[in-house]
Amino acid sequence: MKMFTIIFILLVVRTSSLRPYHGCTRDKTYEDLVYCSPSLRLNSPFIPPIPQCCKNLKIDKMRCLCNAVNSQFIQVFDVQKLNKLSHACGNLLIPGSYCGLYKVPGGA
Repeated sequence: MKMFTIIFILLVVRTSSLRPYHGCTRDKTYEDLVYCSPSLRLNSPFIPPIPQCCKNLKIDKMRCLCNAVNSQFIQVFDVQKLNKLSHACGNLLIPGSYCGLYKVPGGA
């Protein structure tokens, strides 16, 4: 019974983390981009994020920023830096998952 309970809790936690986050507003996504864009600039070295960037991203585990990662985003920002940004803010992205159009390295 104890093992069943542990497995059930793990399953609930895992599936709840896969549900879409509905707290993304235009303002929240805009703030994420404003605070974090220096770290994602194209054709420049990675710049560690400012504290406000990480604070904002931790609220939703980068979901709002990831919702903005589309073909237009890729023309302006370096998607390869999303993983570095995640790592700098506490490993917010799950290896093998997607952040918009970007597949996070690692995983199965």
